[in-house]
Amino acid sequence: MLIDRHILVRYFLKQASEEEKEAIRQWIESSEDNRQRFIRERIRFDASILVDEAAVKPAAKTASGKRFHLHPVWEWSLKVAASVLILLGSFYLYDGYRADQLAQTFQCVYVPAGNRTNIQLPDGTNVWLNANTSLRYPMAFSKTSREIQLDGEGYFEVAKDKKPFIVKTSKYDVEVLGTTFNVESYKDKSDFRTMLYEGKVKLYNTKNPEAVYLSPGQTAELIGEALQVVPTTDPNSYRWKDGLIYIEDKSFNAIMELFEKFYDVQIVVNNQAVKDLCYRGKLRISDGVDHALRVLQNDFPFKYKRDEERNIIYIN
Repeated sequence: MLIDRHILVRYFLKQASEEEKEAIRQWIESSEDNRQRFIRERIRFDASILVDEAAVKPAAKTASGKRFHLHPVWEWSLKVAASVLILLGSFYLYDGYRADQLAQTFQCVYVPAGNRTNIQLPDGTNVWLNANTSLRYPMAFSKTSREIQLDGEGYFEVAKDKKPFIVKTSKYDVEVLGTTFNVESYKDKSDFRTMLYEGKVKLYNTKNPEAVYLSPGQTAELIGEALQVVPTTDPNSYRWKDGLIYIEDKSFNAIMELFEKFYDVQIVVNNQAVKDLCYRGKLRISDGVDHALRVLQNDFPFKYKRDEERNIIYIN
């Protein structure tokens, strides 16, 4: 298990799972560097605790009520000990406060065109983000829900939790407890699509208060103003997270739209003969757009020309 700051924060907040606790223990014991990093993260986490120096008195009272003064060395030691006790005690008092503060502190991730990335959220949820995608999430989730904001495409493996996990988009919100699904919702495009692989999800928005539910193997697509549920016809389309483009009987124009997203290039199709042709196959994103176009030329009668200065490809 990858030990990152999010897992450590959950551990400090006493929200870590037993598996995470054991992984952290083994990680600490595996090297001195890990132990030192754990201490640094703990210190950083506890930085929000303020020790009230006024609560530490240099003089104490005897049983008779008379005051006595300590030697400076002992007085200093007592202050340190008292400060540590206050610190430890405050850890429990401030847990809720710090969790609330972290829940209001957000991280933003943006994936530029032609790229993709994988991150882990504070609850252990794994998210793969596709090109031209932004994600906004809190440093720690609230006590009642786990809400994030997505603009683009993401593949989610949601950690099981009693708190609902909600992906908010500009069109629909997707709510789950623990499941695997893909959401595509770019703010500047009219398309919206959610494909469910495991578990169950609920989709809703303010315009349509009646929720739509998905079961594994189903896809919800926005057609016009209505959300329609249909069987998933391209079950491998999420494999972009593995660096693969799976094409399941897509038209040439639809394939070019995929290339535009994955390769950060504008494609203008001038060849009318290829527009209605379909193709099935898979390509590695890392091979580049030129390789992808050459593969398609084996089945499609077209030539292409690149305008490097304007970043446009013309299909002739």
